[in-house]
Amino acid sequence: MFAYRLRRPAWIVGLIVMMLSLAWFAFASWPDRAPIRIEIIIKSTDDSIEFWKVLKDGANVAAEEFGAEVKVTGARSDADVDGQISRVEEAISRKPDAIILSANDFNRLVPVAKKVAAGKIRFFIVDSGINADIARSAVATDNVKAGKEAGQALLDTLEGPADVAIINYGSAGASLIDREKGVRSVLDEQSGIRLLATYDAQGQEDNAYLYTKRAIAEHPELRGIVGLNEPTSVGAGRAIRELGMSDRIRLIGFDSSINEVKLLEEGIMQATIIQNPFQMGYLSVKTAVDSVRGKEVPKRIDTGSLTITRDNMYEEENQKLLFPFYE
Repeated sequence: MFAYRLRRPAWIVGLIVMMLSLAWFAFASWPDRAPIRIEIIIKSTDDSIEFWKVLKDGANVAAEEFGAEVKVTGARSDADVDGQISRVEEAISRKPDAIILSANDFNRLVPVAKKVAAGKIRFFIVDSGINADIARSAVATDNVKAGKEAGQALLDTLEGPADVAIINYGSAGASLIDREKGVRSVLDEQSGIRLLATYDAQGQEDNAYLYTKRAIAEHPELRGIVGLNEPTSVGAGRAIRELGMSDRIRLIGFDSSINEVKLLEEGIMQATIIQNPFQMGYLSVKTAVDSVRGKEVPKRIDTGSLTITRDNMYEEENQKLLFPFYE
């Protein structure tokens, strides 16, 4: 009896310690398990643009992995700046933990972005930034560098003096501004190269198609075209194919849609500069989750770019980037 009375309090104390330990562990780990609400506002909800499909897939994979609830909205097109501002205002009203923005306009999105950053909502950039250093982190391609890669890829295909055209998708977006800057920094230095005024497709592939046909008709010495994103590249490629001008016009594009892969295979496009939209989506969500949970995050994350040609497009690593998984 005496021995039993000595053991009984020890058993009770052990149980209490175990229960307290479990309670502490549940309390300490609760922030990591609580869903974090993130809203992503992209440039365009146009389902024909594969870039945004792949970026959303990356975001959804990260949301599942890191315990976040992700809502993706966006403007109708890159040219719909007012629509994107409205989407940001609506997101603010829902009071998520974080907002991730791919800005359609370098300047006009600044006021509403400052409104996000001034409140209790954490603000991040993916793909395309704004004219204000207020994002906790920006996840994007180094677009000046990628533009230089496009300019060099075109130079590698040209022989002798040539006129060169650049087709932009929307002149106000930071990513496209930087790409054009990169292209021009390479081509402006070359004797014998005459850069024409930039054509602005205003968010429409068909405009890129029409501008390409017009440029070919008006400039007999036109030998090179750079399309600064998927729709401009595809639109230009359609025009070159239709006119039977692939022997004369060298086309360099951006991104990696099925249509662009076909242009490469047909020899209509000589190279495309591909990004990694899956990584952009994935890392932007991961970075936002880390920040909300109190971790320090990098101010900028470069997701890289790569020049793809018909000669290297079938290499295994390049195939993974050309044909990323998306639903």
